[in-house]
Amino acid sequence: MALQLLKRPRPLPAFRDEENGIYAQWKIKGFFYRKSGLPKMSVKGTARVKYSQLIVEGKLPHFQISTNLVNIGYVEHVDQDILDVRGCDFRLLIFGVQYVEIIRDWLRFLVIRQRIPHSLLGLPFDWQVKPVKDDKELKISKISPFQCFKIW
Repeated sequence: MALQLLKRPRPLPAFRDEENGIYAQWKIKGFFYRKSGLPKMSVKGTARVKYSQLIVEGKLPHFQISTNLVNIGYVEHVDQDILDVRGCDFRLLIFGVQYVEIIRDWLRFLVIRQRIPHSLLGLPFDWQVKPVKDDKELKISKISPFQCFKIW
């Protein structure tokens, strides 16, 4: 027993492929993002939570959006593979998510975990400062998923 206490701990292996601060990462088939004006859409991408940001990256066309976890006010799954993420001034629909209920619960946990230090510092939240723009129930048609976004 005493010999085990005298041994030095082995260093952890260096993971070369992994980035620091990634709390969750999953593949998606596509997403729609609307902040103001026309919505942006992209297919084949990844969504990840890195430190205090939700980063969604698409490949066709290639662009990336990032949102603070504190600004997220609503996370819900709509159908079997659609995740609806909303804030006061944005709406994000993520399509083609496997295990959508597990990801929804994990994203909710990460949002709550990020709000604790934010509230301890006494900083105001988005919904306390900004008015909510789009708080309607999501209605997705089998014909066109664009009906959930207002164009004008």
